[in-house]
Formats: sequence, structure tokens, C-alpha cells
Amino acid sequence: MKSVTDKKTLLFLFWMILFIIQNRLQQWCGIFQYVDELFAVLFFPLLVIRLAQKKRTVRWTKRMSLFWGLLLLFWMWGWGGYFRYHYQVFSNALKDSYLNLKFYLGIGASFLLFYDEQTDFKQLKRRIWPVLNGITAILFVLCVVDSIFGIFSTETRGGMIAVKLFYDAYTVLVAQGVFLSALYLWFFEEKQKKIILPLGMLAFIMLSTRRAKSMGAIACILLIYVFVFYKKQKINKKLKMAIICFVGIAAVAGIYQVVSYYFLMGVESARAVLTIGAPFLAWDHFPFGTGWATYGSAFSTEPYSPVYGMYRMAGVWGMSPDFHDFISDTYWPMLMGQCGYVGFAAFVGTLFLFVRKVLTLKNHKEIFAGVMLLVLYLFVSSSSESAFVNPIAVPFAFLIGFWFAEQELIG
Repeated sequence: MKSVTDKKTLLFLFWMILFIIQNRLQQWCGIFQYVDELFAVLFFPLLVIRLAQKKRTVRWTKRMSLFWGLLLLFWMWGWGGYFRYHYQVFSNALKDSYLNLKFYLGIGASFLLFYDEQTDFKQLKRRIWPVLNGITAILFVLCVVDSIFGIFSTETRGGMIAVKLFYDAYTVLVAQGVFLSALYLWFFEEKQKKIILPLGMLAFIMLSTRRAKSMGAIACILLIYVFVFYKKQKINKKLKMAIICFVGIAAVAGIYQVVSYYFLMGVESARAVLTIGAPFLAWDHFPFGTGWATYGSAFSTEPYSPVYGMYRMAGVWGMSPDFHDFISDTYWPMLMGQCGYVGFAAFVGTLFLFVRKVLTLKNHKEIFAGVMLLVLYLFVSSSSESAFVNPIAVPFAFLIGFWFAEQELIG
């Protein structure tokens, strides 16, 4: 058992650290941008190995059959649009279709990687704790220094430096803070008040990005901390008021940002244009949609999808052939436009079943808290980025699959 636990610990630490520094590594060498995709694709060889070993990895249920059926329907519907209209080249459609599966494949890969009855999860947690603290401390120190001296950052918001450290986007640093915070929530039962300081450090890191999304992330942490761990206990009135005030401010900031991007800016906002256009695309291309890599996708730009010209979107700032940085700054319109009403409904169905699975973790509070934080943040971020298909989706899936494996083994 010890040797198995040692191997699983090394595997966990390897992937955890690699996911945290992936964005920086890919700035040095482009091949590292595929780390998350390579991890997700491990699902297939790991599944073959499991089947060859004739090990029963999980109890198969009708709900699981429905989940995989809906996911397959969603995936095939995107291909239906591709083969009917041929708006995009096959290679782009293939890559985009894979990205839309990689979140769930990443969960499956992580589950198969760590599902082993010989693994001692308590021992594994003890070994992860000092590494987790070390990573958090390093990021915190770098963030404080950068906030004062502007070593990495140049942008200012509200008269203060907006920190992103060595990452290429501010939202990447926020997502890393959520990733590490979820791990700290996993340690609540063993460490109790010892996780408050590092969570505070991570909150400071996320707020230093000056993004409304960071406030949403911290609000999710506070709500989970209260309702999962202290639901039946009385909380100090001052602390309760402080939490209510922060969550209220975060809600107002989030609502303002959504209203601003989706309503006030009108046709000047790529997010608003993509959202308004999606139902029309789905209706005009009923029943399939426009197909993979044609709308709201990172792969819809090179070559540039003709759909944007057909619907007079090519002139929108951030969506033009020459400048298309904002073309994948939202998630749900991409699904509806590319996969139509049926494909969109099928994917929403998979998410519904996935959330129901998450809710079954309630008896294991620390696991439930970690998974819920990741899931809530994905939903929050989906309003302003391609949450379930962007690079942070697989690191989140890595933790979720790992916790599913732990829960399955401990019962």
C-alpha cells in the first residue's frame, strides 16, 4: 500500500504543479499549451488498461447511461452541423469537438488514474499539505512585491496596479487561486483554523487582479465555508455581517459587469453580439446548428468562419478577421450556435446530471466543498469566458476526478 500511495502522491504533485505553471511554460515553449489536452486524452488508454485488467472501476447505473448518451448526442449534433454546411475545415472542427469534451474526459482520466483500493488518501493528504502551503506562500510574496513595485504588471485599475504575475491573463491567476482554495477546503476536517491564513492569502492574490470575477470567487468560498462547514453552528454576528456585505458587493459587481457587457454596450460588445445571435443561428440552421469551430470558438478564426460575415458580425470590435481577441469571451452562445437547440439541451442535461452527482458528495463535507467551489466558479466564469473548454477546465477536472475516486473508495 505504501508504494502505491507514494506513486499516487508523486503523480498528484506532478500534475498539480504542472497545471499551476503551465501558462508560464507555454510562454517559453508552445508545446506546453497542450498539457491540459494531453491529460484529458489519457482517459482512453487508462480506460483500455482498466478493461484489460477486468477491474470494475465504478458501479454502472441508468443515470450514467443517460449522461453518456446525452454527451454523445451533444457531440454528434455538432458534427451534424459540420457535415451539413461545411463552414469550417475538418481539422478545426475536430479540435473544437475535442475541446468541448475535454472537461468530462479530464474528470474520467483523473478518476481512473487515482482509483486504487491500495491508496491511503490520508497519507497522501499529509504529503500534499506542505507543498500546497509552499506554492501559496510563493505566489503571495510575488503578488505583494508586484503590487508595490509593478515587476510583472503594467495595467492599473482604480489607481492600483492590476496583478497577473507571470501569467498571460488576469483571469488565469484568479482561476489558480480558486484551484488552490478548493484544495484548502479539502483539508478543513484535519486542519480547521489552519486553512484560514492561506485562504486569506489566496483571497488577496485574487483581489489583486482587480477583476470582478475574483470577488465572485471569494464570495463562493465564503458561502461554501458557511453553509457546508458551519450550517448548524452559530456564527459571530460581526463575521456574519462582514460575509453578507462582501457577498452583496460581489453580487452587485457581477451583475453590473453582466449588464454592462450584455446590455449597455450593445453591438460594441462581442459577448452581447454572440449572445443575441446564437438563437437566430440555431433557428436558421435547425436542427443541427452551424457545426464545430464556426461560432464563438477559438478555432473559428483561422480560417475565419463565414458565419460571422453572414450575420454581419465581422465588423464588431474584437470579432473582426484582423482582431478577434474577444471572439471566445463567452460560453453558452457558442454551444447554442454551433450545436443548435437539441445539442444545447443535451449539454445542459449532462451538466444537470453532473451537478446531481456532485450533490451526492454531501456526506463528505471536505470533498463536497472543494468540488462545489470549482463547479460554481466555472458557472460564474462562463458568462465572460469559454469556461468549460479553456485551459483551466482540465485542472479543475483533475481535482474533481481525484475527489470522485476518493469518495468512491471511502464509500
